[in-house]
Formats: sequence, C-alpha cells, structure tokens
Amino acid sequence: MAGEWIKMRLDLATDPGVNRIRRATQLDSDAIVGKLHRLWSWADVHTADGIATGVDAEWVDEFAGVTGFAEGMIAAGWLECDTDSVRFANFDRHNGASAKRRCAQKTRVENSRAQTVTLPAHTLRTECAPEKRREEERRVNTNTSPSVARSAKAALVWNPVEGWQGITDADRTAWATAYPAASLTAELAKASEWLRANPTKAKRSNWRKFLTGWLTRCQDGGGTDRGNGRRPADERPPPKAWKDEFVQAPYRTPKEAQQLAQTLKVAK
Repeated sequence: MAGEWIKMRLDLATDPGVNRIRRATQLDSDAIVGKLHRLWSWADVHTADGIATGVDAEWVDEFAGVTGFAEGMIAAGWLECDTDSVRFANFDRHNGASAKRRCAQKTRVENSRAQTVTLPAHTLRTECAPEKRREEERRVNTNTSPSVARSAKAALVWNPVEGWQGITDADRTAWATAYPAASLTAELAKASEWLRANPTKAKRSNWRKFLTGWLTRCQDGGGTDRGNGRRPADERPPPKAWKDEFVQAPYRTPKEAQQLAQTLKVAK
C-alpha cells in the first residue's frame, strides 16, 4: 500500500475536465469529484505506476456506478484505455510514494517560511542550537564595534569651502589637555590652509587621525608660539619689577656732590 491519502487540488471541481465528465454522465460537479476521489484512491492502492491490467473502460464505468464516466475521463485527458488495461495519466505527479514525499516536503517548506515570517525574533532565536546562537552573538558583537568606530570617525570632516566640520566641545577639551602648547584655533586654521595648498593630500577618510597627528607635531615642536620664534605664554618669565630693584639716590647739593666726588677719587 503506497499510503493512506492521496493528493487532490482545491480547484478540481472547476477544472474543465470535470465539465467534460459532466457532459458525458449528466452528474453534478460534487458527485464527479467524489467518484474521481474513489477511483484515484483505488489506483493509488492497487497500482505502482498508474497502469492497471485486467480492467477496461467498462469496468471503470461499473466502479464509478455510472455509464460514460470512463469516456469523460478520456476526453479530459485523465485516462487511457485499451482492451485489457487502463492507464491513469500523470499518475506520478499526484499519486504514489514519491509524489506524496514531494507534497509533504513542499508543505514543510511552506510552513517553515510562514513561521519564519510570523514568529517573533526572540522565539526563533530560542529554537536555534546553542552553538548557532553563540556564533550569531559573536557576529553581532564583532560587527558593532567597527561600525561605531567608523561613524565616529566620519563625524569629523573637512572640505575646502566650509573647513572643519563636526568638531565638538568635547574634542576641544580633550585636545587642549593633550596638547597644551598648541593653540587650537591657530592650528586648525593652519591645517586648513595647508590642505587647500595641497589638494592632492586632502582626500582622506580619517580626518581625526590627521588632526591629532598635526597637533602632536605642533606640541613636540614646542607649540604654536614657539613656531613663530617665541616661547608659549605660559613658559615666558614675568617682566622684572625694575623699580623694586633700584632705589633712587638722595638729593645732594652741588657742594656735597663735589665733596663726594673728591672722596671717591681719593679712595680710588
């Protein structure tokens, strides 16, 4: 026995072949579908390839219980008859073990696709094997950090028209701490002018790296002011208080001055 069920289409009652059988038998469509089901079930059980020997068109009519049923099936292209056998057309498409396996496989695939679309994401994840879940989590974790880093780098850009874009207050605070000898306003302007003067070197993808390198060289070179031949303001000594180092001499009359000069001359 090939199985306990057979495959039948949902639109069989409206098939043109059913109408041909109706003309040959004067039966209604529901009765024809029922008799087709009974006949194809017999073929599924008693034949392996849809060819039944020892029967003919007359036997088909007797089995269906109505004259002209075999003639209608022949007109529909569903049956072929000779003197000692009948052949059910397209038997391996709808009947037999292989057809049932294909039908079951198709049903499983369709159900799996529908479940994938309708089930929540967390439900699908719990049905995965533990190794699969760990692999997916590692893939998510490894893909997140580079994307965040790329977006952070892309936030700071430069173009020859608008200059620097995307520099935040947090950036300025961090750079002022890391490069105290560099004047950020001056160095950013100098970097922009250098890029405008060197357009072939202004095609970069990591402008943050370029700026930190620029500020590092400025810091290591002594800072913004030292680059102009002067030390930074915080390294310059305070101006001397000359009035505190020298005391004004007391007033002397000409006679007293002459006597002082004479005394100094004698002492010399």
